[in-house]
Amino acid sequence: MKGWRLGCAALAAWWLVGCMGGPDEQADSFAEQAESASVEQESVEAQWKHEEKKVYSENFGKGAGPEWSHRTVSRTRKGERKFLGPFSEQEVTLNLSGLPDHDEVEVQLELFVLKSWDGNDTTKGPGRWVASVDDGPVLLDATFSNLQASHPGLTGASMKGTLGYRDESGDGSKGYTIYPLSFTFRHTGDRLTLRFADPPRGEANEQWGLDSVKVKVRKKKGGDLLVSNNVNSSVLRYDGKTGDFVGVFIPPGAGGLNNPQELVYGPDGNLYIASFASREVLRFNGKTGAFIDIFVPVGSGGLGFPGGLIFGPDGNLYVADSFGGTNSVLRYDGTTGAFIDVFASGGGLLVPQKMAFDKKGNLFVVSIIGNNVVRYDENGAPFPAAGQPGAIFIPDIDAVTIAIGKDHKLYVGTTAGDDVLRFNAKTGAFIDVFVESGSGGLTDFVDMEFGPDGNLYIPDFLPATVLRFSGKTGNFIDVFVPAGTGANAATLTFMPSKRNKPHGHEAN
Repeated sequence: MKGWRLGCAALAAWWLVGCMGGPDEQADSFAEQAESASVEQESVEAQWKHEEKKVYSENFGKGAGPEWSHRTVSRTRKGERKFLGPFSEQEVTLNLSGLPDHDEVEVQLELFVLKSWDGNDTTKGPGRWVASVDDGPVLLDATFSNLQASHPGLTGASMKGTLGYRDESGDGSKGYTIYPLSFTFRHTGDRLTLRFADPPRGEANEQWGLDSVKVKVRKKKGGDLLVSNNVNSSVLRYDGKTGDFVGVFIPPGAGGLNNPQELVYGPDGNLYIASFASREVLRFNGKTGAFIDIFVPVGSGGLGFPGGLIFGPDGNLYVADSFGGTNSVLRYDGTTGAFIDVFASGGGLLVPQKMAFDKKGNLFVVSIIGNNVVRYDENGAPFPAAGQPGAIFIPDIDAVTIAIGKDHKLYVGTTAGDDVLRFNAKTGAFIDVFVESGSGGLTDFVDMEFGPDGNLYIPDFLPATVLRFSGKTGNFIDVFVPAGTGANAATLTFMPSKRNKPHGHEAN
């Protein structure tokens, strides 16, 4: 056995459960926030498309409906433009219900900033305006100024001082500005409450209003990233586009979860987890993370400690029985969890773990103590590479995880080099080192997956990060999930999307 390192997230982590790794007072802050929010990673953004529906639009030409907590509608002094307001030191809410299924919301509106707003001047202000979401983020908390200054107010305004509101400050205020604002944020559920307010301040001669309010919802085609933490037996959720921490998807120990290993989505859209220390396969709601049931119970089919999981082309669940059981790949009914048979064993298989299917239904399995990758045909018969005995496909390799890429090649993560090697998936011939040892700070991993954007994601356990590498070149792109936003990243999967196949299957 060559270089088999048993880190906290290693494949025999059942012995290691619980181990710990170790000025301008008149500044218009809205302008600064808007500039910061415009920065995007264009090469990644291009991979994400959305299904969009407009669910609300109102310009208050015929008044305000019951969805608004305040329904005052006024006309501007010049132009007689209708808008919701004016308001001063008030909170106004918009309540929407019956929203279609969605993952994110975009809100567009025009903010009327009326009279002598003073920016962040603490003697008369600050002139703050806040937009937020119930049970969601603060969309904007910024100061606005209708004064000209060295760090100018009015920045980003589409109209300035044209609608008849006079300067009441004596300091050169324009008296009136309109700001087009747009907010996009994560949201699910059929109800949405938006809150708009100007908190109490030193003076109360500032007013504001709203117009051209539009709300759109989107269903993302790319799924969020789920990462297991086998120290506290939980699963964390990250935005699949930005890597931002979303929340705890499965709380510690839910449903008896103990030292989660493989995460995999099934044909039913639910999430299946190999609960190593409890010796079960558990099923959770694929959208909410709520525990459903024990899908494969202790000892079913002779199961010892489950490691790798994968759903096959036949829709059934394949479980790598890693320790204390059959030392084989067991097959279970993909609908009921009932034991079917021992699908693959022998031929050099010793402590099976990660698995992958190619498009012909051949099964590749990492054999940890065997120091090889083995292959079986669609019937479970040993299918070695030319010149190899038994089922051996790639010999003498410290493999820890495998995946099949969009180029139909077999990718093998190793413990000896902490690198990713690429092989011909038909012959087993070595092609190249796809991810160099230590690239991006890579030090300690046991899992990897190609994401919806086609790039390769690797959870680096000890730094508690998720690294992203180009799916075409293997070059390091970025630290997708930085240290400190999660803990002890062990295994991962992406929530279902229209752009990626289940983990371990031949990519098209």
